Amino acid sequence: MELRHLRTFTHAAELNSFSQAAKRLNYAQSTVTAQIDLLEKELGVQLFHRQGKKISLSEAGQELLQYTYRFQQLEREVFSRFSGEEEPSGELRVGILESLSASEHMLGLKRFLCTCPSVRLQVLIGTTLELIKKLENGEIDAAFLLDSPVMNQNFSVVFRSRVRILFIAPADFWENFAGKKENVFLKDLEGERWLLTERGCNYRRILEEEFSKRRMEICDPLEIGSTAFLIDCVSQGLGISLLPEYNLAEALNSGKIREIPVKDCRIEMELQALVHKDRWRSPALRRICSCMTEKWDPII
Repeated sequence: MELRHLRTFTHAAELNSFSQAAKRLNYAQSTVTAQIDLLEKELGVQLFHRQGKKISLSEAGQELLQYTYRFQQLEREVFSRFSGEEEPSGELRVGILESLSASEHMLGLKRFLCTCPSVRLQVLIGTTLELIKKLENGEIDAAFLLDSPVMNQNFSVVFRSRVRILFIAPADFWENFAGKKENVFLKDLEGERWLLTERGCNYRRILEEEFSKRRMEICDPLEIGSTAFLIDCVSQGLGISLLPEYNLAEALNSGKIREIPVKDCRIEMELQALVHKDRWRSPALRRICSCMTEKWDPII
């Protein structure tokens, strides 16, 4: 069994396509097919279900994928230990929450790319649950999240910082709240049109919990998957929303939107940089964690 065959298998498994794996690896598709066939023959199992041109991982393939991630991690560790290179190099995969990817915190990624040109970086955008699963399985080396404190004995928290989640509205919102500018309660917002991130998003979940505690209901919210587009929709008067403070500075300062200071509902969450505690922390991993969290305010 050759490591290059395992790498080919990993790409095919992640892309669910032999042809796409061939493009990523700059191979002929016949080379990918031959390597997968040889791997299946050596292991004595079927790694993929094949239906015409479509493929999907078999149960054995799913199990092998977890082993290949561990092989790749060990390969990077051995190379770094004995290559004598001081500068970070090799492959690195990180997962980032969508709202973080649309914020000034991504300047940390720019700092990393400028200082570590030899690292082959892959960035995956996902929800908290998706990224935690990928970190657990070894599909990513680090996760940068905004959520309640993640309590998982398999993870180490490299850094954490507290962030406010703000209620926001169009610039002319107060025209409908004459005399209540300083005394808005969550109950007052029940009948408003809400623009929310997709179901399962962490701060949407907390908002729904706050409504449920008060036996209130969010009626027919408009779901928007893009943070930037959501802010634009609020500024255009389509409804109200809530988002992390780090996404809102520009829109608030320009007067496109306004914060609603809700008296009886203050929401805070934690920015968290997580790594798997049992896996080796390569120079590249340590460097990206440092770059990404450089501007975070630590929780004291």
